[in-house]
Amino acid sequence: MNKKISRRQFVRTLTGAAALGGASSLLSACTVPVQPRTIEVTREVQVTAAPAAAGPRTLTVWGSGLDLTAMEKDPKGAGAALLAHKETFLAKHPGTTVVWEDHGWDEALRQNIVTALLGGTQPDAIVGENFFQQYAALSALLPIDDVLTPEVKDNSIVGTHKAAIYNGKHYGLSWLSGCFGFEGNPNVLEEAGVEPKIPATWDDLAAAAEKVTSKGKASGYTLQGPLGFSVGGMFRLAVYMQQLGSTLNKPDDPFKPNFDDPKGYPAWEFVRKMLPFMPPGLVFEADEGKVYSQLFAGKSAFQMAGSWHVGWAKSSGLKNAIYGGVPVAPGGKPASYVVGNVIYGAMAASKVPDLALDWVIAGQANAVQDIIFKSTGRLPSTIKATEALLKDSSGSVDDATKKFAGLLKDSDLGILPQWNKEPNKLNSIWNDLFTAVLTTKTEVASLAAEAQKKALEVITAA
Repeated sequence: MNKKISRRQFVRTLTGAAALGGASSLLSACTVPVQPRTIEVTREVQVTAAPAAAGPRTLTVWGSGLDLTAMEKDPKGAGAALLAHKETFLAKHPGTTVVWEDHGWDEALRQNIVTALLGGTQPDAIVGENFFQQYAALSALLPIDDVLTPEVKDNSIVGTHKAAIYNGKHYGLSWLSGCFGFEGNPNVLEEAGVEPKIPATWDDLAAAAEKVTSKGKASGYTLQGPLGFSVGGMFRLAVYMQQLGSTLNKPDDPFKPNFDDPKGYPAWEFVRKMLPFMPPGLVFEADEGKVYSQLFAGKSAFQMAGSWHVGWAKSSGLKNAIYGGVPVAPGGKPASYVVGNVIYGAMAASKVPDLALDWVIAGQANAVQDIIFKSTGRLPSTIKATEALLKDSSGSVDDATKKFAGLLKDSDLGILPQWNKEPNKLNSIWNDLFTAVLTTKTEVASLAAEAQKKALEVITAA
């Protein structure tokens, strides 16, 4: 398959990198706005899927989202799952040389991938979180469907690799994952006379948050708000919209905004209702760490939480934080979003495409997935491995982690849109809508309609 990728297409992909997939480090999962950089090129790039080479072969893999040096420094601990992936692959392809390199994460990784593609020095397999649909649309990735056996496909949690499904074809699979749930500080709740449990519904959350706030010692709710083209606030609010069946992109088009979907309006109204119960001014705080650490410090009762919050709370001194699913909207259904997600894909320009495809599949092996949590502290991406965590009776898997594992396995998982035209501008328009909702009393439908109009003007002009 040949696909000419123009200079303009690659520049768009590169300059939008900071806004795609939640501009965050996998290890910290903290969203930090990054100024995009543009790499100018003067020619078109032809991506060609090469036939399998004969004789001794080398597979080059870029990244893992984790510290690759752990394979040498801590082979039985932090490096164990990485080694298991490599060894599982080599068991099928003995004699192959695996060159596994760290080329950064998020924006840095994507810049390096684009630069390599333009220069013809691309790897055979890549890793990422949420930009695979863009590359698939440019035919820069190989579909994996021909090697995706029913056993592997049926064992994979669909939401973890939804970001790598484009036009009905699969372009990658998740190696490890995470998702959003809800977190509470039981000490704050008890002091305010509120039962220390995760609210089941929006109404329950509002009532508990109001009671905590009325006591004057802490706020009832923490929410990360709008900030430039950062997607931190978008990520969390999108969970509420997912409950209502509303996505940030049109359901039939991953690249077209859906800002004026009436199904999502109740989420905006809910945010307005909750604003008085939030720490003053915190919703506009740029530092994500400062936003969510308020709960750990006893200054807030409830907040949206990623699966990494379990360890974060403990290291911050809150040893008894409580966890559960995100409170559900009236008439809605339980939902979550994948976050801190690692997906592998095979590059169309690989000189060893069969090896690149098998690398993706090897990461799904039980020998790999069964030790993901023990080795990395993150959640696996397969049903069997997740069920094993839920059934663990050895005490090595804490109850909070089991709650998140259950959410990952059973929730309706959403993913952020992967805008292929002016992503930073689109994210900024969405954040402007968020700001208007928080700072005005203008009807949500009117604000959303104006945001959608601006978004369509941007992608039409791009």
